[in-house]
Amino acid sequence: MRFLLLVALLLLSGCWVGDGLYSSGDARQPIPAGIYRMTNGDEMKRVEKVTLLPGGLTEIGDGDGKGFYGFAPLDKENRRFVTWFRKDEETPEDRGQLYMLLERRSADEFVLYLPECKDELAEIARKAGAKIEQGSTDTCEFPTRASLESAMRQVRIEGDVMRIVRVRGK
Repeated sequence: MRFLLLVALLLLSGCWVGDGLYSSGDARQPIPAGIYRMTNGDEMKRVEKVTLLPGGLTEIGDGDGKGFYGFAPLDKENRRFVTWFRKDEETPEDRGQLYMLLERRSADEFVLYLPECKDELAEIARKAGAKIEQGSTDTCEFPTRASLESAMRQVRIEGDVMRIVRVRGK
């Protein structure tokens, strides 16, 4: 549940979104199953369970606090991944996805970064083809996977990140 709360809070800050640009069939599983310590700077520290699902998605959390994540590689080295989040299973009526960037630092350490739709990151998104939806917080909406992946390849991970470190295997 705590991990989902972080994602919900991040949604309020403006984000990169799309309408079902990826499906579970596109998903790879770069984070091995196990128990992980997740930290966000000095503020939030918690332990979460990572489960690999048969359809390709990865479940993080357990019980009511779980979310479904998919990862698609951005490079041949499988170091950086477009990450998409769903709070529940996708339906034909609800295909909205929130996009993040996962970077593998080692076999047991990862960094998850949520690009905001403002300043330099909004300009990267716009130049890649995203439509900027104006609101209380702007949202960068990508029309295609190619436009999203082009933008994600240009993102420098800096500032607030979620650090994910394996504590133990399954």
